[in-house]
Amino acid sequence: MQHTVVVHLNDSSVIHGYYRTKESVADPGAISNTVPADLPPSMAIEPADGGPAITINLQDAKAVFFVRSFAGSPTQQDVRFFDSLSIHPYLWVRMTFQDGEVMEGRVSNGIDLLTENAFRLFPVDEFTNNRCLFVPKQSLRSFQIIGLLEEQVQQREVA
Repeated sequence: MQHTVVVHLNDSSVIHGYYRTKESVADPGAISNTVPADLPPSMAIEPADGGPAITINLQDAKAVFFVRSFAGSPTQQDVRFFDSLSIHPYLWVRMTFQDGEVMEGRVSNGIDLLTENAFRLFPVDEFTNNRCLFVPKQSLRSFQIIGLLEEQVQQREVA
């Protein structure tokens, strides 16, 4: 399946081209109206000008845009509903571990949730013996954000 993409690289350069995935379709050159669920660490982009394919390392990309056309719209104003709202410092999350155990708790609403190998989870029940857990991301089967929290509840110290 062929996807129309615009790749913005970290060095501010931009590549307009096509990315092919291996979905089974009758016409391998057909333009897709869907997007892949994930991208590989490196991907071959066929430039729109017909040049040879370029291999892009995903870590070198700022973003890969799956677009309808290369034309774009310079007057396009992105819709951002929450510009006037404050950012909540905590997220209420539900996670399922690889072994099937489900747990809910509070996590910091920051970039470290995406960039670190593990994150801190504070239990919902402030009277539990657990004050904080460090959760390695690879131990999870699923992770869902289910709400926003203004403040973290103070943990009651048990003597």
